[in-house]
Amino acid sequence: MKRPAILLLTGALLSTGAAADCRKDSEGHVRCGKGQCARDRYGKIYCANAGGGAVKDRTGNVVCGVGYCAEDYLGKIWCSQKPEGGAEADRQGEVKCLGDCAPGSARLCSEAR
Repeated sequence: MKRPAILLLTGALLSTGAAADCRKDSEGHVRCGKGQCARDRYGKIYCANAGGGAVKDRTGNVVCGVGYCAEDYLGKIWCSQKPEGGAEADRQGEVKCLGDCAPGSARLCSEAR
């Protein structure tokens, strides 16, 4: 009986790594990146590095972070400074991050291939 539980636990631990993300562009081509990806207002796909987040901001541009990102009550994107680190807005709309938060940046994004 212990063997199935061990196999499930092992599978769960192995699946916690950041996975690459893929999206369809405006022409229907699938584009992939090492981290999370998002489509900008023109249909171009931009992706973060492995373990990072990519989010479209209110102007339709994609910004990325070292870790995952969330939008605050003012529409500003904040991202965890830790790879694979989480970010989430609380009830008041303030973003809390694993470790420290940093503003999302287009410099941290790359166009998906």
